Amino acid sequence: MKYKDLSQGNLWDHLLKLSIPTMGGMFAFTIFNLTDTYFVSKLSTESLAAMGFTFPVVMVIGAVSSGMSLGAGSLLARAVGNQDEHKMHRYVTDGILLSILSVVLFTIIGLLTMDPIFKALGASESSLPLIKEYMTIWYIGIIAVMMPPVSDSAMRAMGDMFRPFMVMLTCAVLNIILDPILIFGWFGFPEMGIRGAALATVLSRVVGMFLTLSFVHFKYGLLDLKYNGIKELTDSWREILKIGIPSTFVRLFPQLLRSMLTYLAAIVGGDIAVAAIAAGTRIESFSTIISMSIGTALVPLVGQNFGAKKYDRVRDIRTMIIKIGVIYSLMIFLLILPTGEWVTRVFTHDPEVMVLAKWYLWIMLFGAMGLNIYNWLSQALNAIGKPLIVASINVLGTIFILMPGAYLGSKVGGFKGMLFGLSFGQLILGAISIYVSSKPLKQSL
Repeated sequence: MKYKDLSQGNLWDHLLKLSIPTMGGMFAFTIFNLTDTYFVSKLSTESLAAMGFTFPVVMVIGAVSSGMSLGAGSLLARAVGNQDEHKMHRYVTDGILLSILSVVLFTIIGLLTMDPIFKALGASESSLPLIKEYMTIWYIGIIAVMMPPVSDSAMRAMGDMFRPFMVMLTCAVLNIILDPILIFGWFGFPEMGIRGAALATVLSRVVGMFLTLSFVHFKYGLLDLKYNGIKELTDSWREILKIGIPSTFVRLFPQLLRSMLTYLAAIVGGDIAVAAIAAGTRIESFSTIISMSIGTALVPLVGQNFGAKKYDRVRDIRTMIIKIGVIYSLMIFLLILPTGEWVTRVFTHDPEVMVLAKWYLWIMLFGAMGLNIYNWLSQALNAIGKPLIVASINVLGTIFILMPGAYLGSKVGGFKGMLFGLSFGQLILGAISIYVSSKPLKQSL
């Protein structure tokens, strides 16, 4: 079976070669989401608001999908390092089957609960029909959203970052092409409005789904439906969910923190402060593309070396993560110091918003040093099968460090104090991650 052996060779070279294609995929995914928002905004304010109400639901399902893909990818990377081909087949095939089972559950529950869920989220009677138009198509095509991440994660575990990038790029390009055609009825197609946006998303994802499955099956031969009994399947599912469930919750907690930050900003600075956070987070998201790409690349790198029992290399990766976290974060911070005001002009021309957005970038990008180290060490811990440590740091850190820091900071120093409190909390979280990860990532047994 062909795969890239990451347990040999220079670790820095491996991380670089794994991260660069992933950055392309992350950027393509960002373009994918922005395209939908852009074209729907041309329909009406009501349509854009309706799409906004779908984001929390889409986010939750995306978190579940990401959790399962991380679980399968972590297990597969270790199996690759251990050269256990039977487990390689099982984790990939069973991860895909688990995603299909999840699809059935989410589709049934989603279609039956649209009214109560979106009313609870605050949807008005006028926006609810538009939401249901969009989500009905989205739920029917949810298989194309939940299955590909598992296949993509499998390829990454094999050391292949290029093909997942090609899948996301294909989806993004198709979505850009299909959105105006289906939304506005170009080239003789019926004008579908917001339903067209949902259909464009589903169709482009379906193409991506078949593309990624073909890579997994024909390139790597990882799909295998032969079992030695049902227990083999359920054992595999249990191992995947052991990592996937905690990882899902970890992905949801930042949204809780973000909601609190918006709430506090509204109290201390009103609409101007909320707008400043919105502008700042959009700019900040571009720096996180690199950060997230490195985190994604760490799963196969750490997992393969751990599976191959190359614990000395795992220790070296941990040291490398910490060094990169400090150097990269300082570089971004020093870059934003003289350019903060200039980049905020891209998203706002309001002088008051620009000033607060500039401060947001200065303060939060300094604290990102701790956040990056935490995120990367968390991925390393997930890669060796320690998701509960990650979940504990995330949940307890959010509840007892980040949220109180932001709240107390807002009471003492208003908008800037809130940001300083959160930023300092992130640095503490990074330091805790360095300490907590020391033993599991330095084991030699």
